[in-house]
Amino acid sequence: MTRTPRLRRPATVTAAVSAAALLGALLPVTFAPAAVAANGCLTEVETGAGPIPFLQPGGRCDDQVPPEATLESITPAPNNGGYVATDSLTFTFSGAHLDEDQDVIGFECQFYSTAAEPTSWTSCTSPVTYDDLADTTSVPYTFKVRAFDAADRQIDATDDPSTNPLIPGSPADTDLPDVQESAEVAVVKVDTRAPQTYIFNTPYDAETPELPMLTTDSPTFRLAASEGNVSYTCLIEEEVFPCANGNTTFKNLSAGTKTLSVGTTDPAGNVDPDPATTEFTVPADIEKPKNKKWSESSSRKAFGGSYIETTRFNARFSVRGTDVREVRLICTTRPDVGILKYKVPGGSWQKAKIKSKTVERQAVVILRNQSSKSFTGKLKFRTYSRNKPVAVDAIMMR
Repeated sequence: MTRTPRLRRPATVTAAVSAAALLGALLPVTFAPAAVAANGCLTEVETGAGPIPFLQPGGRCDDQVPPEATLESITPAPNNGGYVATDSLTFTFSGAHLDEDQDVIGFECQFYSTAAEPTSWTSCTSPVTYDDLADTTSVPYTFKVRAFDAADRQIDATDDPSTNPLIPGSPADTDLPDVQESAEVAVVKVDTRAPQTYIFNTPYDAETPELPMLTTDSPTFRLAASEGNVSYTCLIEEEVFPCANGNTTFKNLSAGTKTLSVGTTDPAGNVDPDPATTEFTVPADIEKPKNKKWSESSSRKAFGGSYIETTRFNARFSVRGTDVREVRLICTTRPDVGILKYKVPGGSWQKAKIKSKTVERQAVVILRNQSSKSFTGKLKFRTYSRNKPVAVDAIMMR
């Protein structure tokens, strides 16, 4: 940063006329080298003293260009959000004069996480490290560093440089600060805690609580985390699904047993080490058979958006499965329902219990449970009634 020097009034030279005449008669004329500075001053120590300091005390000037500090690095480097995920911060900085001054440069630092800015500064050297930092909340950590001219700061340029009352030296007219006016500033937020993720609205299944069956292929779960402003990562069988805080719907899932895994990452980059998971089974949509005895109807509430129905006798369809024990049918139960039977490979025809006292759409009818003998092959269905409705929607086989 280039600083525009502040112009100051030249120092007033005071000396007795008789002393000046005496000096002019006895001593040769000497010239000081030109200084590369705005006001020709690089140091505030006594200047211009000749070979007889008692008789030629010289004078002071006000070095008006203080050095400047540059903040070079922060370790670890904050991310784009200004966060670090460690409880330790190291700041590296350097200083330089803006003119040809050769005085030693000193540094002062501030480090705080309060709303009120402190008034005191602490002497520091680069690099400086701050350990055991608590996680920030609403107020981040602020680090400031400023440079100063270590030699000039100890001198009041307005002091008389001579101790001879008869031939006084010439003090400077001003003594402006020898400290960098605008400190270098860094603001950092510390977050070392990993978030914890939660899944709510998980499906309930009284028959198999440990592995519930869904009645939709687009379930909605409510996602949450122990921290706000986190990003979510959702996987279903290693496939990435978009998700966010609050209610998230996972649309058009394929049939089968699935595991949903939800993890979160906070703004500091901390990742939940133990993502939340839930397991469930998605039924398969029953497609309309090629024969003309079945019709297909659309419904916003139906599994997959449609269901098949018939009132005809001997209307058939089949579903293939491998190593299947459990079978559940999603269908419409009603008082005037027709007869629907099913048969596993090598078995006999069994009646599905789809009759109920009231009409219930998307009712779950259990045909076989976990203790049933497993089968592989086609599970066949057929109707045994005429002019009575049979409507089926989806089937779960596992």
